[in-house]
Amino acid sequence: MSEIINIIGLLGSILVSVSFIPQTYKTLKSEDNSDISYIFMGTNIVSAAMMCVYGVYYDVIPILISNGSVLINCVIIIVYIGCYKEKTNPLVHL
Repeated sequence: MSEIINIIGLLGSILVSVSFIPQTYKTLKSEDNSDISYIFMGTNIVSAAMMCVYGVYYDVIPILISNGSVLINCVIIIVYIGCYKEKTNPLVHL
């Protein structure tokens, strides 16, 4: 039974990892970041980083896979927004 639970955990972490890829791709491809919430992205970055620390400390691979991927995708989007920021008021996106 524990093997099945481990497989479910790994599959779930892979799905979470894959779920952010379309948003990252769309943001980079369309060069449109007007609908992205900075609070959402900031919260995701902080929470994913904290969960990565947790995953490393307790050696939980599914946590590392999912949150590492979320962290990488969010950082890519934030860096992209920082480099190609629209000429609008940033408070609009909150």
